[in-house]
Amino acid sequence: MDQELGRTTIRTVVWHLMPILLLAYLTNYIDRINIGFAGAALRHDLNLSATMFGTGAGLFFISYFLFEVPSNLVLERIGARRWIARIMVTWGLLSVGMIFIQGPISFYVLRFLLGMAEAGFFPGIIFYLVCWFPSVYRARLMALFTLGIPLSTVIGAPLSGVFLSMTGIWGLPGWQWMFILEGLPAVILGIVIYFHLPDRPAEAKWLPAEQKQWLESALAADPTRPRKSHLFDTFHSFYDPRVLGMAVIYLCNTSANFSLAFFLPQIVGTMGLSQITTQLLVAIPAFMGVLGLLVIGNLADRFGKRPLLITCLVITGLGLGTAAMIGAAGASLIGIAALSFAGIGIHSLKSPFWALAPMTLSASAAAGGIAWINSVGNLGGFFGPTILGWLTDHFGGYRAGILALAGVQLVAILITLLLRPRAGTGKA
Repeated sequence: MDQELGRTTIRTVVWHLMPILLLAYLTNYIDRINIGFAGAALRHDLNLSATMFGTGAGLFFISYFLFEVPSNLVLERIGARRWIARIMVTWGLLSVGMIFIQGPISFYVLRFLLGMAEAGFFPGIIFYLVCWFPSVYRARLMALFTLGIPLSTVIGAPLSGVFLSMTGIWGLPGWQWMFILEGLPAVILGIVIYFHLPDRPAEAKWLPAEQKQWLESALAADPTRPRKSHLFDTFHSFYDPRVLGMAVIYLCNTSANFSLAFFLPQIVGTMGLSQITTQLLVAIPAFMGVLGLLVIGNLADRFGKRPLLITCLVITGLGLGTAAMIGAAGASLIGIAALSFAGIGIHSLKSPFWALAPMTLSASAAAGGIAWINSVGNLGGFFGPTILGWLTDHFGGYRAGILALAGVQLVAILITLLLRPRAGTGKA
């Protein structure tokens, strides 16, 4: 009876929460990576070098890093519904504000402000899911939620291609139309979340009393369930070797993820294809990531998080290395196939990684610790594109940069092999 009640309860919660959370994250990631789709037009119109473009695109993650932990601690105190709604409305308006870019300085400033506005969204959602789902269900739920990452490219690439082709309508270039039409949905969704998202199971009017009691009991018995943040424990987690190890692993992953997101449209663009065809090819690695994420997410709770995490890192490194050595860094059919293989590892990693992350934290450091892992890890979104842009300018091609991205996956593999979760947090 309890097992059937549990399955029914989790199913009810999933159907009420996950569609809007997935849609919000999909919108989030489209707004985050659309700078890559507009890259060629922006570099042409604003006279930006590859280094300047990579630096500007990556500055988002510097402010994201600085404001991530404070944002998540505020979320814990005032509730997910209010704070996530605030984040979405603010970043949506600033994303629309990207139409006012006039040159390198305004590009840098707006990207920095956009990162500040968005800081706290992803770790806030991860913390929110930890508060709703016992650990035994989390890997599958993380896989479902993080589908927004590859789907943002699968959907955003052709969609952005259409918006970029709107050049001339009302006298605006296509990249301005793209920022307007992809930024406004975040504002709308933020308002919807404010009126729809309950902060905790006790506030869910759609959850029957029997299911609510089962869920609260299951969460109370979960050793990884977060408790009210303790400031000392939170700061202690910042230099805990386990937490720092997780952060570096994620940094290696995001370096590859965002470097490809920002530069792959330009890499494929060197093949001389039409804009729509280019964007469709760009979507293939992300589409493979969707399939991989669904498979890995279903396996993670059965076979352990760490073995699958290592598998994802190996796949990423092999795919990137192949693309660099024999695939013209992605500007060929072999290169796109290799990057599609890498895409499986890049995107599938999110499921075992974010299911494993709470196991490295004490219960009273969950909110700040998750934000710390994510904020440090997302610095890869600065270092990866910046280094790739610099290596591209220095060597006159993308091969060296892609090879460097493959190399950092080896670092992540070594750290994962050494990583040990906290005692009593379950099987890793």
